[in-house]
Amino acid sequence: MRVWQVLALVGVVMAGAAVLAYLSAPGEPRVQVFPPRYDFGEVPYTEVTATLRLVNAGDAPLVVEGVSTSCGCTEAEVSRKVIPPGEEAELRISFDPRRMGTRVEGKVYREVYVLTNDPQTPELVVPVTAVVVM
Repeated sequence: MRVWQVLALVGVVMAGAAVLAYLSAPGEPRVQVFPPRYDFGEVPYTEVTATLRLVNAGDAPLVVEGVSTSCGCTEAEVSRKVIPPGEEAELRISFDPRRMGTRVEGKVYREVYVLTNDPQTPELVVPVTAVVVM
């Protein structure tokens, strides 16, 4: 009977430790971008830029692990790689139709990819549009 009491006590202690570890675990980061998509509108055949807000709406540091784009005509960078909870960074986007290889006129759709440690959104996709006019 004594062995069962010891095993029961060990089980209670382990369950309590698991609950304590869960409650004291750090939170998670949450990436958001404002605005969620960007439209340059009508642009001449030259480079244009925009700055969006990349926000950490979570309760743990947000780490920007990488930034890329869907086309060489679009570039993006962030102003800081680690964003504390409740703070923000700049997401600077530039679009240059001259880098597309051929003269393009009309509606253009591109994407910016922001890779983060947000477990819900490890890859944030930001749509970018423009209408190139000559």
